[in-house]
Amino acid sequence: MYNEFDEYLEAGEPSRRERAYGWATAIGLQDVDGLRVSDFLIDTARRNIEGEITQAEAGRMIDEYYETKEGHDQPEDKKEADKVARRINETISSPSFRFSPEYYIGLHRRIFKDVFPHAGKMREVELTKREWVLNGDTVNYTPAFMIKDSLAYDFGEEKKFRYSGLSEDAFVEHFASFVSGIWQIHPFREGNTRTVAVFAIKYLRSMRYDVTNALFKEKSWYFRNALVRANYENPQLNVEKTQLPLEEFFKVLLFGHELELRNRYLRIGYEYGSKNAESIGDLHRHDVSVNKGGVVVNDVVNVVVNDTVKSKATFSSNEELAVKALLKNPRLSAARLAAELGVTPRQAQRIIAALKTKAGLRREGSDKNGRWVFGE
Repeated sequence: MYNEFDEYLEAGEPSRRERAYGWATAIGLQDVDGLRVSDFLIDTARRNIEGEITQAEAGRMIDEYYETKEGHDQPEDKKEADKVARRINETISSPSFRFSPEYYIGLHRRIFKDVFPHAGKMREVELTKREWVLNGDTVNYTPAFMIKDSLAYDFGEEKKFRYSGLSEDAFVEHFASFVSGIWQIHPFREGNTRTVAVFAIKYLRSMRYDVTNALFKEKSWYFRNALVRANYENPQLNVEKTQLPLEEFFKVLLFGHELELRNRYLRIGYEYGSKNAESIGDLHRHDVSVNKGGVVVNDVVNVVVNDTVKSKATFSSNEELAVKALLKNPRLSAARLAAELGVTPRQAQRIIAALKTKAGLRREGSDKNGRWVFGE
């Protein structure tokens, strides 16, 4: 079902591609809550993409469908998915945008009108959500009494920021920080991820960024899990917040970076970050300790580093030092690695992410008791 519009996204007439992007993104975003749209919506969307009916006619047809017996017989989750997808598509297609908390709240109201009784209303209750990526734990969301002030503060600070002249890394680092921050506030009882995704698209477009590669269609659940990891820490498990997966998502979305965005890398006790299959395909894999089997660490470092020439990967001096440190002590935490290298914890996370790409570094076991190994 979710590949129905690829023929329009990959080639064809621009207006059809734009309409396909809107529908594909709107449909794909339902996946963050495990929802699937109906075949009727898919058929209606295709007719709109082909130019047979207008967007307004498509919207009326979807609303009228749920007044028929067949529509009434559809499960409630299909009804929610169809109505929300239709409104997200209309919102994405509209050029209107205003950078303000009021617009953000109004966006939720527009998307979820007649779907949630609390559409456009800030929550007044505290929330916990069991997350697969956290092995059942929850992010600590902003307390309900602080939501209004927290939104006002974040929007106020972001409005002062200037993106002009930033490198790609600096742009995505700041943008990801802002987006993950307003998501963590979690101003609504339901529909927060879909709302922040649509807002991010609208905000980026207002800055004249082209976001029509439909990444939200294919990776909406990754996007949500990346938001979770950006806002979760657990000192008892030696788990720190990491914004890197979310930054990688925006690098792919905005700048076309070739990065693998896999949910299993985000789960606590597993990897998080990206891995480039081409850069690890020809690497020799090693898992050794100091002088184990007569092989010394420096020799293994040379093998790990030199073999990357085959895959055109290169190592910085800090990355070489990190390889040596992790081979010597595979149980190093990111914080202890940072101390050994004399870098910040954030820089250590970036080095680890780079070694995952270049040398197949992965974590076996939990963050607290696991170990680092090189290889597939």
